[in-house]
Amino acid sequence: MHMGTFFDLTPTVNFASRSYSEPGDRWGPRIIPDSQFFCVISGEALLQLGPDRYPILPGECVFYGSKTAHVLSVIRPTEFFSLHFSWHESSPEPVHPAYLIRDASPDQIWEKAESCQLTVSGYGDVTIPHHFSIAGVESLMMRIVKEYQNEYVGYPFVLRALLMELITVVVRHLGNRTSGELISKIEPALAVMREQSAKSWSVAELAKLCGYHPNYFTWLFFREVGKNPKQYLIDERIKQAKQALLKGDSIESIAESLGYASIHYFSNNFKKETGLTPSEFRQLPTTFSPP
Repeated sequence: MHMGTFFDLTPTVNFASRSYSEPGDRWGPRIIPDSQFFCVISGEALLQLGPDRYPILPGECVFYGSKTAHVLSVIRPTEFFSLHFSWHESSPEPVHPAYLIRDASPDQIWEKAESCQLTVSGYGDVTIPHHFSIAGVESLMMRIVKEYQNEYVGYPFVLRALLMELITVVVRHLGNRTSGELISKIEPALAVMREQSAKSWSVAELAKLCGYHPNYFTWLFFREVGKNPKQYLIDERIKQAKQALLKGDSIESIAESLGYASIHYFSNNFKKETGLTPSEFRQLPTTFSPP
């Protein structure tokens, strides 16, 4: 399914929630009237999309469109973001999809899922993956949910802007992925930032590991991963912090292990990147609403 040109999109949020569900809860087999991002904050879910199955772990998202039969199942107690949206609508007013969701037949659930593509200037056609993990998605989801639920003045237009920002984050991440040759050129830097994320690596140190001048290394790094080395290191620390929080490690020990000078600095950085404090991320809500 081709959604046209990236710059011609007029997307509309139809429904957004941050919810909690218990193991055994399930939605489908069904077909929705729009498209959906489903992102796990904590726990584990499973998406069956045609013959393909995608486990969804914390920090991971799935995407599927309006012609795709699917089943969403909760494996462990799971907190998640759910976002239903349309790619092209003249009005930004949300139209709740519930009344147009229909059951899928046994034959439909085994049909191969249709891919979704956008034409992006400078990159050509970019395919939105059915399963991905991209830094920055959670904080945008949280802002969309708050705007949708509170219905502030002009909220449909704000929702459209936030959704466009979310789509841009996804497209930018995909568009900046280049050849395996480039990945191999900066892999030493990527590996050391993953393995020694507590160290405040300088661009000069990382460039030396890869054998490049700092300026060329910075250009190469941004071309490959879509962000500068400093932001990549921050994202890696936040990823490791999430994993430690879900394991039950204390906030104090996490901050120390990741090289933060204080708990206060760690908490502020974590909230800036995710939209949640470390305590909020670890705490499961008591309310439930369907995705």
